[in-house]
Amino acid sequence: MKWRFKTRNYIDSSPTIGADGTIYVGSDDHSFYALNLDGSLKWSYKTGLEVSSSPAIATDGTIYVASKDFSFYAFHPDGSLKWKYYLGDYLYSSPAIAPEGTVYIGSRDGSVCAFTPEGKLKWRFETGNVVISSPAIGEDGTIYVGSADCKLYALHPDGTSYWFYPCDGTYGFNSSPAIDAEGTIYVGSGDNHLYAINANGTVKWRRVTGDWVDSSPALGSDGTVYVGSGDDYLYAFGD
Repeated sequence: MKWRFKTRNYIDSSPTIGADGTIYVGSDDHSFYALNLDGSLKWSYKTGLEVSSSPAIATDGTIYVASKDFSFYAFHPDGSLKWKYYLGDYLYSSPAIAPEGTVYIGSRDGSVCAFTPEGKLKWRFETGNVVISSPAIGEDGTIYVGSADCKLYALHPDGTSYWFYPCDGTYGFNSSPAIDAEGTIYVGSGDNHLYAINANGTVKWRRVTGDWVDSSPALGSDGTVYVGSGDDYLYAFGD
């Protein structure tokens, strides 16, 4: 072990590493941390509640992260607050950043929001239930995100609906989508399936597991799709 850094509560957030090697991570101690490569504290910022969201870093170095204090944060690399936007409900989703800088995030109130890099709300799309899923962005700018209303949504960059794909269960798409080089979208569902969906919204295939699939898929270089299930198994699907 090279080092370990202790926060004051457990860590649900996944770390993100900046271009300079800085490690960013949130904690349920209501703080967001930036650590140096040697594990020493670079800076920290106290939010109002737990930081379970995983951060995303823009090309200009801005760090975006959500907190359960109902707010979405943007930080400069030195730890100073760039902006903060109050969204009015818990934020479990992690942000996704488009190449031109638009930032997308989902909320427990069922909405998917788009922000400019300056912190202005561009649009808000309402789904029918909680959005825990983190958005994924296709090469053409389409935003893919799941909702607990049992629909995977494809949204145009202007916030209008392109298509949605319904699952069969009652627990919805809490998994975060993954997109391969051909544009196929892979996502798990509460109906116990892993779905492969074409960019036009038609289903390519679906594979059954023994329980709900809230885990987010990982894609291997050979096309194998890896995903965990509530039945205690890690699955590998392929041709």
